[in-house]
Amino acid sequence: MTDAINDEILDILAKHAEMEREKVTLSTSLDMIGVDSLKLVEIIFDLEERFDISIPDPDNVGQQDKQFQNAGDVVRIVKELIEEQKPS
Repeated sequence: MTDAINDEILDILAKHAEMEREKVTLSTSLDMIGVDSLKLVEIIFDLEERFDISIPDPDNVGQQDKQFQNAGDVVRIVKELIEEQKPS
């Protein structure tokens, strides 16, 4: 399941970066693939819809560790949010 989540997230990033999926890895910098603030907002909307999560704005909630620098950050944060929303 974890690999499936990774793949889905990387697919979403590749789509918005208009790149071949194979070129987007966990270490890929979002800046290097042309993800600007507008694309990041679109990516966040897609991730929230796909995984039924809510991604907080790091500027508003003071969670600087929730920033997306590379694809691995996106995967890690989405997985954390998915785990937080699982029923106990």
